[in-house]
Amino acid sequence: MARTETLQTVVGRLTREGELYERLPESKVRCVACGHRCLILDGQRGICKVRYNEEGRLLVPTGYVAALQLDPVEKKPFFHAYPGSRALSFGMLGCDYHCGYCFVGSTRILVTTGPTQIQDLFDRTTHRVERSDATIGFPENLEALTHAGRTRRVRKIFRHHYSGRLISIQPAFLPEFECTPDHRLLVIPRPKHGRPPGAPTWLKAGDITTHHCLAIPIVESSSLEVVLDVADLIFPLVETSRMRRGMGRVESSAEDSSGQTVVNRNGLIFVEEERVRLFNEHRPGIPSRIPLDNHLAALLGYYCAEGCVWRDRKRRVNSAMLTFSFGKKEPHLVETVQRLLKLVFGVEATVYSRRTTTAIVCYKASLGLLFESLCGSRATGKRVPDLLFRARTDVTEAFLNAYVEGDGYRSRNGQVSTATVSEELAWGLAELCLRLGRVPTLRRYKSQTGPIEGRTVRRAAAVFHVRWWDDPGMRRLWQGDRYYFVPVRSVRSRDHEGFVYNMEVEEDHTYLANFFATANCQNYITSQALRDPIAGVPPQEITPKQIVNLALHNRARVLTSTYNEPLITSEWAVEVFREGKAQGLVCSYVSNGNATPEVLQYIRPWVDLYKVDLKGFNDKQYRKLGGLLQTVLDSIRLIREKDFWLEIVTLVIPGFNDSNEELRDIARFLVSVSPDIPWHVTAFHQDYKMTDRENTTVRTLLRAAEIGRVEGLHFVYAGNLPGHVGLFENTYCPSCKRLLIERVGYTILQDLLTPSRGVCPSCSARIPGVWG
Repeated sequence: MARTETLQTVVGRLTREGELYERLPESKVRCVACGHRCLILDGQRGICKVRYNEEGRLLVPTGYVAALQLDPVEKKPFFHAYPGSRALSFGMLGCDYHCGYCFVGSTRILVTTGPTQIQDLFDRTTHRVERSDATIGFPENLEALTHAGRTRRVRKIFRHHYSGRLISIQPAFLPEFECTPDHRLLVIPRPKHGRPPGAPTWLKAGDITTHHCLAIPIVESSSLEVVLDVADLIFPLVETSRMRRGMGRVESSAEDSSGQTVVNRNGLIFVEEERVRLFNEHRPGIPSRIPLDNHLAALLGYYCAEGCVWRDRKRRVNSAMLTFSFGKKEPHLVETVQRLLKLVFGVEATVYSRRTTTAIVCYKASLGLLFESLCGSRATGKRVPDLLFRARTDVTEAFLNAYVEGDGYRSRNGQVSTATVSEELAWGLAELCLRLGRVPTLRRYKSQTGPIEGRTVRRAAAVFHVRWWDDPGMRRLWQGDRYYFVPVRSVRSRDHEGFVYNMEVEEDHTYLANFFATANCQNYITSQALRDPIAGVPPQEITPKQIVNLALHNRARVLTSTYNEPLITSEWAVEVFREGKAQGLVCSYVSNGNATPEVLQYIRPWVDLYKVDLKGFNDKQYRKLGGLLQTVLDSIRLIREKDFWLEIVTLVIPGFNDSNEELRDIARFLVSVSPDIPWHVTAFHQDYKMTDRENTTVRTLLRAAEIGRVEGLHFVYAGNLPGHVGLFENTYCPSCKRLLIERVGYTILQDLLTPSRGVCPSCSARIPGVWG
């Protein structure tokens, strides 16, 4: 049973009644902490998820932080406030913007245990956190293949309810998949005849057409030596009902007559002389530790093709008879399997000649349970052994070759065809092909009815065909240095209401869905910005005085509320800032600007510096994040009118907000408020945990900065590319062009403004800012 704790349980006691709200009839409240102005019913939360209504009172966070960080004030960035000073930043939980990027539950994710439906991965999590908008599961020891062709740890799996349009994409060769329109996939435009593919870029599913190709990464080869612990594998399959009758007292560890240690597990399995057997099985058992080499891989391949395990659960609860069946014209396979069973397990198998087949039977129960544990027991439940997805390339090749020899067809031109009634096995075979550098075809067909050998046989509902070429060059697709590119055959959409899922993957922040590279979960990362306890950083209780003492101890001049959206935790920020102001500290907000006049009036006595993240000048993009552009623009004007020191940052993201028109609109708006507002255009990097866009180039960033300068802004800065943007790292006098502050990144090399209290030493012009 999954262990579940709610966000309210985690921080419920770290709340107090808020001040930024209006009481309404029927125990409703109207929150005014941010531009959403949420109408919150009794027992409900606002969009931010951290302000909630309890019997007509709005409870808000207090008394904790989810992050504390000491930085140069230039990193906030404030370039016109106390140059070179330190800022102690603190953050809480929640955000007033949101976004959704998800797949339906049946989507297969390529994890180290094989292609698994994302809803199954979520269901297997044993620890979950419930939020009003989602449930977050925390998997243990789970890794996924990423767009870089390597495995990285899965930190979280998200499930939430979604009502809206889904995009269904049918690629060539592989099954159709469905996702929300804003989910981004790695694509290229379909190359023109005779031209090589270009570099892939991230594109929203809703913008993908049949003129695109989807990217599948070339997977890194593995050199891992895998060893099977047989007792661990078979123990979960041993049944305890009716089996202890007649058993004597069994110790957990003892010595036999020869002095050899005998270890048992609850009297069910014995490990002795490096061999394993069940409690009621004759000696000797089978090897307790077996390397997954070419011999064992081949034997597993033959089993997946033509094997089964039969168990008589009525009379002998732990019987497990291992059987292989081959055609009369396949005596060489019979000999091969007999030899491998003897070589790998030391087991002599019995051969039976039947009317249409030859059967190889082994009655050793421990061996039957091992094969069932690794591969399943019946035709519809067969699967590729999990361990093969981490095995060496030659081991994988041995498994595939044996499987094809047992139940496949290899044509003269090198095309390999297989068919199975097991969906799990089909997906596993397809992934093994991909790991060997062969892009497979995977198709599902409805089973045909009809007699077999004169008998009416009940067949499975569907059969799955997996095909590939021995020579990867025979597959008609495009290939680059790092990716295969598969054409999109069709795109359609449909309405959906129900659960959708996503994941967060460490480092690369991508994963493979139905084999194709897709972006990491941005919904949660964007909303919580690493600061939520369910984002991996639990809240730490702390008092305002302790925060201020930390700032003073570290010689910080500035306190900054940031990381989450500070507007929605303004009551707590004021508590901290009241203590900080008493100690002579400067206080600041780093915000998305989705403010209200009420909250700005509330914080004004305590906040000196205010940085607004102006994400663009496109209302449609803001609405996708759950906000309104006009609200942010109105807030910027009001912040300036209320005499906060204001600086603006725009993260320039290729394909999102980097057009000349949009950058020019931003610059013109800022000039209309005041040409003295510093505008920071900063470079986007994929290590910001958003991998669905290319990195911002130096040329693009300089173009953005030059647009700001030409439109009349006096102070334009280009950030995140230190040493590459020339004059746009420095502060110059707008009157005489004298260099006043020289910077490299966040490091001050020369400062002429602090000693002069903001006066240009050459022309005596006053430079706007807070200089000491």
